Amino acid sequence: MVVSFAAVTLCSANRSDARIGETTLQCVARYGPPKDTPSSKMMDKNSPLLEGAIHHIYEYQGWKIRAAFLQLDGPAVRVEYSKMPVAGGSPLVRDYELQAIMTANTPAGMTWTQIAYDNPDSPNKGIAKAAEVFVSVGQKMWRRTDGAVLRSRGDIVIRLELLAAREYEQELKLTKEQKARASVPQF
Repeated sequence: MVVSFAAVTLCSANRSDARIGETTLQCVARYGPPKDTPSSKMMDKNSPLLEGAIHHIYEYQGWKIRAAFLQLDGPAVRVEYSKMPVAGGSPLVRDYELQAIMTANTPAGMTWTQIAYDNPDSPNKGIAKAAEVFVSVGQKMWRRTDGAVLRSRGDIVIRLELLAAREYEQELKLTKEQKARASVPQF
């Protein structure tokens, strides 16, 4: 079952001072109330950070922070950081800004290690998957000691995700495939 598996996984999620593991209440205390709008709700429906998750958008000192929660009082399992548009400002995330995001999302005793870029959302396999590395110019990935992943997507969007988010997506995909197979008529 997707929900029970996700609930067990979420219980093991790190709830330390790292932003990626914070609850909605902790996010509100840190960033203020969510800035959810009809437009953002439409974006969450059409392009969710995590299908079936509760989404909130926070604005903090010129940044838009989009977070996905699998439970109302659970931790954020996927978070995206991007700069808010400012006249004359650059939307690109600078190295020192990326470092600040990494530092804020590093609990005590954990570290980040840069890894080869690997798009987990890609359906490609084999040679096509290997070719993605060459066309992923400007995209970088790091893995935290606990399995959390940080992706710099073209220096415009920084995405962090807990292992629980990827496990939830795998369970969701498996459940959909099982339903699709079960719906095939017995010819």
